[in-house]
Amino acid sequence: MPIEPESVVRALDRRHRPLLTPQALLRELGGSGRERRMLASILRRLVGEGRVERVRGRYRIARGDGLFEGVFERGAGGAPLVFDDSGAAWSVADPGGVAAGERVLVEPIEGGAAGAEPRGEVARVVGGPRAEWIGILGTAGRAGVLRPYRDEGYWELTVPRTAWRGARPGDVVVAVLQGGARRGEIEGRRSSSRAPRGRRDRRTPRAEPATARVLEVLGPPGHPEADFRAIAWHHRLPVEFPRAALAEADAFAASLEPADLAGRLDLRAHPFVTIDPASARDHDDAVFVEVAPRGGFRLWVAIADVSHYVPEDSALDLEARRRGNSVYFPDRAIPMLPERLSGELCSLRPEVDRLALAVELEVARDGAVRRAQFHEAVIRSRARLVYERAAAAMEGGAPGVDPDREVRENLAKLADLARVLMQRRFAAGAIDFDLPTAEIVLGDAGHPTDIVEAPRTIAHRAIEEAMLAANRAVAEHLVAAQVPALFRVHEPPLPAQLEALRELLESFDLLDPSDAELGPSEIARAIQRAEGRPEERLVNLVALRSLRQARYSERNLGHFALVFDAYLHFTSPIRRYADLVVHRALRDLLQDTPASRARAQRRGDRLAGLAARVSWCERVAMEAEREAVDVKKCVFLRDRVGEHFPGSVSRVARHGVYVALDPFFVEGLVHVRRLPGVWQLDERSFSLVARGGRGRLRLGDRVEIRVAQVDVARGWIDFELVERSARERSRS
Repeated sequence: MPIEPESVVRALDRRHRPLLTPQALLRELGGSGRERRMLASILRRLVGEGRVERVRGRYRIARGDGLFEGVFERGAGGAPLVFDDSGAAWSVADPGGVAAGERVLVEPIEGGAAGAEPRGEVARVVGGPRAEWIGILGTAGRAGVLRPYRDEGYWELTVPRTAWRGARPGDVVVAVLQGGARRGEIEGRRSSSRAPRGRRDRRTPRAEPATARVLEVLGPPGHPEADFRAIAWHHRLPVEFPRAALAEADAFAASLEPADLAGRLDLRAHPFVTIDPASARDHDDAVFVEVAPRGGFRLWVAIADVSHYVPEDSALDLEARRRGNSVYFPDRAIPMLPERLSGELCSLRPEVDRLALAVELEVARDGAVRRAQFHEAVIRSRARLVYERAAAAMEGGAPGVDPDREVRENLAKLADLARVLMQRRFAAGAIDFDLPTAEIVLGDAGHPTDIVEAPRTIAHRAIEEAMLAANRAVAEHLVAAQVPALFRVHEPPLPAQLEALRELLESFDLLDPSDAELGPSEIARAIQRAEGRPEERLVNLVALRSLRQARYSERNLGHFALVFDAYLHFTSPIRRYADLVVHRALRDLLQDTPASRARAQRRGDRLAGLAARVSWCERVAMEAEREAVDVKKCVFLRDRVGEHFPGSVSRVARHGVYVALDPFFVEGLVHVRRLPGVWQLDERSFSLVARGGRGRLRLGDRVEIRVAQVDVARGWIDFELVERSARERSRS
């Protein structure tokens, strides 16, 4: 089956990483070397149509978010400028920590004076000069060569053997350049250095790879420190905090002063609890539920008042803005705020006074919010609970879960309220993507000992519903008061995406004949009908990919999946900068002084750039977190190569079938190259069919596989089919 343009677009769209080389794309499509020219022709056509972008020899889906890339430079007097690819100069606010020559992503800002330089806000560094290079050391003839971890072939450095510092081939190392290497000598030469003689592309630089020396040996791929350092470096995640930010954090007193409590509502007598995973590194939300005077519930959601400790444009604020959010790996985190704040002063620890912004909601028995109030407050959490412990108490089991009667009663009311709120949301047509996620069980040395499906208990649901209610209430309050804020928006899907989703749902008979339009309610019902069926995972994944990605915006555009007219993020200011911005907006509204109103107005002028920055940082964090989980899965199966496991076909693609294992929450690929004969994708039946009708692999088919190959550095898990399902064998 020849490669089709639409299959190329789908392959680029489903990748976690935004950029692919033609070689990596060909592997993703299951193509052979004979199809390289065909793929190159298709890519040129897609670039010409504006559907795909080419960036330094790699390809991605064309950007549709209005942002552009350019090179950061310093103008006269050190003024920060960005030159876009047309050569136009954009004036930008000083992003801090960005070096001249780095390639950055910019959000255009409207409203400049006529004839003035166009203005923008730097959202993220995406490429350019590096002080250090982290990659995998290999050999190339007599010399050594440093190539990227997760090698996609876009840079390469020569490392003389005299500069290895004890490293061995295959080690992940930190290297620094020797001499005055230029960017063109580092990026984009591998394709040219391997081109056949006489057929070199004239536009490709002829420079030999730059020379580097090893600075630090981190260990082989799969070593926890090597993996962490390589992933953080690849995604340009700042790990160390600037001295100025640390100094500001360390300057705060360990306990609250009377002045800190002035004007705050005292909620310390209320039995608030925090409920988090056992591995939680910070605790920024606490909840308490009581019976309302008019019946129903009174829900209190208290959120750590980070804005009290992080003034706008302070060193702490600038660093938090640069990071955008915390990034969570299976064995560690890169926090948005220093540990002094994130793990201590702002964390809602039990039996310690903490400053908070509190949302008070009176909720009727049918889930309708009758009244909402907002307070600057002080609380004292009664208990820190993990989800499993809280769920046991909510479900009436384990009577010794907590000796505090008030805590147990609080949890029971919280569970009742969650069921009411959940029922109302689903009745309104909210889409509930309850896709399972992996939980990595780690040993003492940070190596994975098991990979299981993360549990979803009533406690998880209860906290989720409480946070949704608080976020929505704050959004509606700020909209009504016309206070500028950062909203969490989810726009309706594009018509073409909806039509493709409709075809899938109809093929599985998951839609009602009366469903003329495909809105949130219809999608939600289809997902519920697929529950427990072999196609459940496929339906969830395709439905999720058919929807646009939620993002932050200075404009309230509503939330399609939640079916909310207004929504934002308020409940996690320790780990999300967008929430911190919302906290400042709410505090300004509560204080309602000329100074607070002026602050709100000034902040409003910067929100477009901030929205672009935090949206991009979120995407980068998600990619890094997925990559870290994938690495742990590879490390876990690396010592099991050759072993056999039962599983079921979870996805079907042109290049093979993906199999989810029964014993572990891990998925791997059985590539068509590892199947006997020639196999083709039957898109109508979502199956892979052997030519001549001699075999068929469908969603849900039971199989036995052998772990054939695991490559930690590339993130590949390859399976080999040992035994096909009885249904498939009967068709052979």
